[in-house]
Amino acid sequence: MTRISLAIALATALSIVSAVGPVLAQALPPLLFSEMDGIHTLDDGTELPFWGYGYVAENEITLPAPVLIYTLDQNVNIVFTNPSPESHTIHLHGLDVDQANDGVPTTSMFIPMNGTGSYAFTADHEGTFLYHCHVTTTLHLSMGMYGMLIVKRPDGLLFEGGPAYSTDVPVLFSDLEIATNLDPTGSFPFHDLRPDYFMVNGFSGTQLEEPEQIIHYSSDGPVALRIGSMGYSRTLCYFPPELHAVCHMSDGRALSAPFAADTLTVFSGERFTVLISPDPGFDGTIEAQFWNAPDNGYEQSQFIRVRDEVLGLDEAAASTASLHPALTAYPNPIASGSGVRLHFNSPNALTIFDASGRLCHNAPVPPSGLDISSWSAGHYTAHTSSPDKGTTAFIIQ
Repeated sequence: MTRISLAIALATALSIVSAVGPVLAQALPPLLFSEMDGIHTLDDGTELPFWGYGYVAENEITLPAPVLIYTLDQNVNIVFTNPSPESHTIHLHGLDVDQANDGVPTTSMFIPMNGTGSYAFTADHEGTFLYHCHVTTTLHLSMGMYGMLIVKRPDGLLFEGGPAYSTDVPVLFSDLEIATNLDPTGSFPFHDLRPDYFMVNGFSGTQLEEPEQIIHYSSDGPVALRIGSMGYSRTLCYFPPELHAVCHMSDGRALSAPFAADTLTVFSGERFTVLISPDPGFDGTIEAQFWNAPDNGYEQSQFIRVRDEVLGLDEAAASTASLHPALTAYPNPIASGSGVRLHFNSPNALTIFDASGRLCHNAPVPPSGLDISSWSAGHYTAHTSSPDKGTTAFIIQ
């Protein structure tokens, strides 16, 4: 059966279910499918092959996969077909499901070529979760087989007894190694994968400036950022103080003590739910820094734009250039030692934090440079209030 035929069958089956009740749920045709023939356009226009999931009815896989949204206590049945030439699964990352529905092939099941299966569970915990293929995980995940899953309450609260909010915004960090996507069979050994392209919701660079990628907020209430990572990089998020960001949930559970999230570190597979309540008229960015896992080196930053919806879209593109930081540190990396000084291409006052978020410096940098001879080796981030500068990372070795 083709994917188009499956979509027609799905519409027919859904009409039957509405008439006779949920007893036919297991007989529904596949809702999701996997394929290994996707083409993803990079920020520079390069077309890159990827593997992924998509909705049968839409007949297209996406990077990342569709966001799956369910209601608390809903009985979920994800039906999945695999017309691709290799076996795949759907691993429900972070959800409390039984072993048979976990999607780890050695203890659960895998869906072979032209096979169909289903994953059933009760969405008994609100929160932010992920899903991905668990067959040859390193490769299949790197090639694009992952997505986000959200469980929401019907009463508009983040969790029982928690704060109310207005809307959900998925923020999924991921990365890939271009050479691997071009030649997946030549990517062994997998521990040598070195990502060199970094994404937010599948987009990068100027793609994040498109209107549909901008987080537009209103006065209706806080926005819930559903943050997760399916990359091999460590991601550091820097929230401007005007967003009043507060982290309320971690890995699908409410925190006993929410904390102000000026900085948030997200490792692969982690999920957080952060509420932002931006100041009226705010138009700025959340910086996402990607750090290499093997040697813990800084790779690249991506910028998630947040803009008051009352400002409209007309001026958004024109004002984008001022949001990109021109601040740099040199030499970078720099060896510590007596008399060593770090220079910045900005005369403005700098606020510098270490990798743990501790304040290390908050003052102008003298023309002779910043004396870092007493600073410990590690990763640091410098911020400036200048609107045409921004943030930069540097390393002391």
